[in-house]
Amino acid sequence: MNRSTRSLASATVQAKIFLATFMSFTVARFSPNARGFVSEEDTHWTNLASRVVRVALARKDFSYAALSDALAALGIAESERSLASRVSRGRIKLALLLQILYVTRAKTPRLWGQAVIAEGTWEERAAAVILAELTRHPTVTVSELAHRLVLLGADLTEKTLASHLSTGALSLPAFLQCIVALGSSSLDSYVDYEDLVLAVAIDRR
Repeated sequence: MNRSTRSLASATVQAKIFLATFMSFTVARFSPNARGFVSEEDTHWTNLASRVVRVALARKDFSYAALSDALAALGIAESERSLASRVSRGRIKLALLLQILYVTRAKTPRLWGQAVIAEGTWEERAAAVILAELTRHPTVTVSELAHRLVLLGADLTEKTLASHLSTGALSLPAFLQCIVALGSSSLDSYVDYEDLVLAVAIDRR
């Protein structure tokens, strides 16, 4: 999918789901039995986040044990069991994905190059990655991106999302929604953009 087609697809998705999302969000908020759009349990987005990490590890033939050892060398304590559990459930932060790409020497999206090797915490690097994505859309602010994430089904408030975007505390499932909201090709090596768009469509059914 080329950039113009991707941008058109992204715009079309946003246009089609805007009204449906608003109505669904309203119903969900006031229904006692309703679930959050992107809960941390068994969602399309957590499954996709899990896939991204599994693809990254598989391409470098990295086991969870090897990943645990590599992270320990960076001063990051993560047991093999904990990593396997978090990845299988999609309970992954964007910062962890950056750590994985770094220690496995996996292919890093070109747009993220400077952000990943910059000094600072991994959360600060994650925030830099988000800002790098936003550089392709000068008119889109962090607040506007947070608003788009809510429309795409994020279960957090715009204020909380804006904070997570600014501090780098964003989850990988939510970051995948950013990829759709911005029509980005950065993770095409790890997940098909069409599958991300499909997740939006499925959430709207």
